[in-house]
Amino acid sequence: MKTKLVIVFIIAVMACLPVKASTVDCQNLYIGRIWMEKGVGLKAVVYLNERTATSGSYWSYFTGWTAEERKEVLTLLVTAKAAGHRVNVITDNTDGCGLQASGTITNAVFLTTQP
Repeated sequence: MKTKLVIVFIIAVMACLPVKASTVDCQNLYIGRIWMEKGVGLKAVVYLNERTATSGSYWSYFTGWTAEERKEVLTLLVTAKAAGHRVNVITDNTDGCGLQASGTITNAVFLTTQP
């Protein structure tokens, strides 16, 4: 009985631990700067490890996205930024992330399950 209680306690504690963002693996990121350009619309975004951070990843571009896709992802990005909600990202880099290297292209953005 004691063993079960200990296991339940450990699981409960682990479930309450804060989620860490990482520009190394593109998980649980906050939205930083959003770059809009005349004639292009959404050009790029900077992803942050912490909501209050003043710097984060290098710019990640939306090259190859259609105008309609840029509008849709801009809505998602602005909503996530305003709400402080985290996102997961996939880029064109060989490891699917690479935000610490300059010039990545964002291929997908997902709202996380937990803000």
